[in-house]
Amino acid sequence: MTKKKRTMNAAALAALAAVLLGCVFFTSCGKKTKTVTQIEEGGKTYYQIKTWSRSDCTDAPFIVAEKMGFFEEEGIKVVYTGETQPPQRIASILNGDNDVGTAHPNTLAIAREGGAPVRGVARSIIEPPNEITDVHLQHMWWVTRKDGPYQSWEDIRNSPRPVKMQLLLRNACIDFLSDIVLEKYNIPKDKIEYITMPDIEGVLALKEGLVDIATPHPPFFATIDEWGGGTTLITSREIAGEQAGTYLYYFADDFIAINQEAIKRFVAAIKKAERWANENPEQTAKWTEEAIGIPVRANHYYADNARIYDDQIDYWIQGSIKSGALPAGTKVTVSDIITHEFDQAGDR
Repeated sequence: MTKKKRTMNAAALAALAAVLLGCVFFTSCGKKTKTVTQIEEGGKTYYQIKTWSRSDCTDAPFIVAEKMGFFEEEGIKVVYTGETQPPQRIASILNGDNDVGTAHPNTLAIAREGGAPVRGVARSIIEPPNEITDVHLQHMWWVTRKDGPYQSWEDIRNSPRPVKMQLLLRNACIDFLSDIVLEKYNIPKDKIEYITMPDIEGVLALKEGLVDIATPHPPFFATIDEWGGGTTLITSREIAGEQAGTYLYYFADDFIAINQEAIKRFVAAIKKAERWANENPEQTAKWTEEAIGIPVRANHYYADNARIYDDQIDYWIQGSIKSGALPAGTKVTVSDIITHEFDQAGDR
């Protein structure tokens, strides 16, 4: 288990990420063709779409699409290329190792600031509406130990030492939403020491007292429940409503330019899968548990359609500027990181 202290501020980290992404873009693009491969099987033509292998909550729509035959119906063959670590994912899209990725809007905005031409084509995860009361379907929890010193955000504000918070990766959903909470409770940002590790390790670290706050996503809520030793301080829907979960499928700009039909078919298939997952959460959880090998209580909740709403994307951009993850003078706008070309593709 690797610990990383918050030794740079958000602006410095964003600048470093921008430099690295810019280097990746200018040195890697063009090495692989961006024209999607087509294959013939059983008298039918399939478009091959490459993506990394998943072992977390983002796997569920792919599992459902495979199990229910939605990819096959739409003439899509997904090629799983193996695990790709979060810092390398956008680079893998740019150099053609993968075609489609998934990310929150601020991740794409920071990438675009660094010169990486990627953009979202369809909405995926959102927070469930208020009438859905199962908190296991929400995007994230912030969890402390029941026997620990932090039973409220006031306890964190008054802590005599920095509070150790686990997060999956920087400049994504965890620190973005945490910044909103810190501002709400008047907690200085330097009161939090972010420690980067996967969610499953974060839950174990919380159990062992190695971190003070874990920030799990849905597949790992079951582990928290079974342990019984956690206190949930807040959930993502409480922080920012529906847009707290905003998640996008994205491709590189040059891939989008020459593979319109393949993307339309992919979006159609994955949205069929996400609607099915919303309607069949127990079966989706069972299949995800079998695939990733850990207990799953529930998965995410998904938008019914592919339409991307500019105001929700701008919310993440403005929040990233406020936090310093994006520079105040950024020229990145909503239109730089999403396209509406495929808004209707998920309707069939």
